Amino acid sequence: MKKNRILNGLKLTAFLFILVGVLSGCAVKQQSYIAEGIDLGYVERIAVLPFENNTEDKFAAERVRGILSTSILAQGYYDLAEKGELQRFLNEEVASEEGSLLDKALGQRLGKGLKVDAYIAGAIDDYRMVSNGPYSYWVVAATLRMVDISSGSIIWQASATESGYKTFDRLFGFASEDANQVTLRLVQRLLNTIQ
Repeated sequence: MKKNRILNGLKLTAFLFILVGVLSGCAVKQQSYIAEGIDLGYVERIAVLPFENNTEDKFAAERVRGILSTSILAQGYYDLAEKGELQRFLNEEVASEEGSLLDKALGQRLGKGLKVDAYIAGAIDDYRMVSNGPYSYWVVAATLRMVDISSGSIIWQASATESGYKTFDRLFGFASEDANQVTLRLVQRLLNTIQ
């Protein structure tokens, strides 16, 4: 009888360790900010500027920008300035290669020229495949900010890291999510902090 209780106790302890391991594999890393006293409801049309790319993947910033733009349109968050018009403006007005570096005056010209209330800029800080033994998964991290055209102030900013790691998939030999799935989940988490 005593032996069965000890065995059941060990089983329960093992189950709790596994449960903690599964839950810790899903940890969320995120921070967000909305300017005090600002109701973002006035923002109807925005421009999504090219992002800074702090990764080894030279196309990471453009991939994340595309997924962000699609998500904004699909969820009906804002109207978007057309990418070609935005690029033409940046080619004519911005001397640097980083389109996310606008001063207040240039931001106001952007607002007037493309009829936008704000723009989103940011940086992609991580975009890579991580290997853990035979199991590989994607990690994507980004910081995005929304800047008010008229004041040049940051009215929203959010940073997050998303991982495709899933303990269940690793234990049972399933493939992890691809880069687009991880990026889409990251973008959704960031956009959800606006509301």
